[in-house]
Amino acid sequence: MKSVKNTKNCIKMLMQHIVLPFVYNLNRFKKIKEKQVVLADMHHDNCPYHMKKLKEELYDEGYNVVEFFFDIKSVSTINSFFKMIDFMTIYACSEAVFICDNFLPVASCRKREETKVIQIWHGSGAFKKFGHDAKDDIPKNYYGDVYKNYDMVTVSSSACVPYFAQAMYKSYEQIIPTGTSWTDFLFDKSDKNNIRHDFLRKYPDAIGKTIVLWAPTFRGNAGHASVCGRRYIQQLKKDEKIADTCYIIDSTHPHVKKNSMVAQELMIMADVLITDYSSVFFDYLLLDRPIIFFAPDIKIYSAQRGFYLDYKTLPGPIIGNEADKETCYHKLRIALIRSSKIAKGIKEDPYKVKRQWFKNKYMNSCDGKATKRIIEYINS
Repeated sequence: MKSVKNTKNCIKMLMQHIVLPFVYNLNRFKKIKEKQVVLADMHHDNCPYHMKKLKEELYDEGYNVVEFFFDIKSVSTINSFFKMIDFMTIYACSEAVFICDNFLPVASCRKREETKVIQIWHGSGAFKKFGHDAKDDIPKNYYGDVYKNYDMVTVSSSACVPYFAQAMYKSYEQIIPTGTSWTDFLFDKSDKNNIRHDFLRKYPDAIGKTIVLWAPTFRGNAGHASVCGRRYIQQLKKDEKIADTCYIIDSTHPHVKKNSMVAQELMIMADVLITDYSSVFFDYLLLDRPIIFFAPDIKIYSAQRGFYLDYKTLPGPIIGNEADKETCYHKLRIALIRSSKIAKGIKEDPYKVKRQWFKNKYMNSCDGKATKRIIEYINS
């Protein structure tokens, strides 16, 4: 088994460092196709939510948008190689390539200067450590620079710049606080109404209740992902008092499970957010609603990965580190009942000022115009 795995890793490295650069160099002397841009991701079968606003506005601006999406976990190794080869031929003659997660083919060669690579990272703020700051993010068998060829990385505020520069080994000038593209949806009434209609059609039992979104981050890496705390959430759902007033919906990370609606859509409907270490909480700050930080494995996670901010300072009740599982559940239950009352306006919100502080620091470039600023970059 180990020898098979080692063989696969050798093939991957051969592909990454010899085959893909060879394909790119065969095509790099072709003329750049005017206004051709590529949207690429290897974790989704179709356009990721984080790219949808960008895709819409690129089409509106008259760009020839080439969509290059496939879930590497759902296709065979051979098919994924052929898809990467196809990408390299397109990459070599495009004006720009947009990605929203690690996408190794982009880093496999020395790209031509005329092509811009823009990373519109899938998370806002700067929460848990990632990239070169986290041992699980970059595969141990990967040789090279995952973040090679990036001309620009977009972030949600200037406060995030140092952390992204450090994690990606980039200069401060390459990390641009344009705002997060997808958050433009939160400033568009029409988009929010469409999402609200879609949600109530899919979840009619939620009508009249406090809608609670559980959106944990994943543990491990993209290939071996899991979540923590599910048993407590299931227990909440079975609690009669909670079930009478709250409708709880799960939105685990797409590396763990594919959902019919993504967390970014569900949060628009959510009256209360429960999360642990997910950057989704930064996005949720734009809605100014109660947040519960439920992290039953905080000690382990903190030791293994770590954070860019002090977890104890987060703008909401923090449940974690309880040795007794019943105590942990009881605290989560109480926090949810209180947050539900705050959401209904029948209880004062003790974290409102703190949420505003976090929003002003980590999300101050998200104003509904982030996508336009990103497109202006490739036009410059």
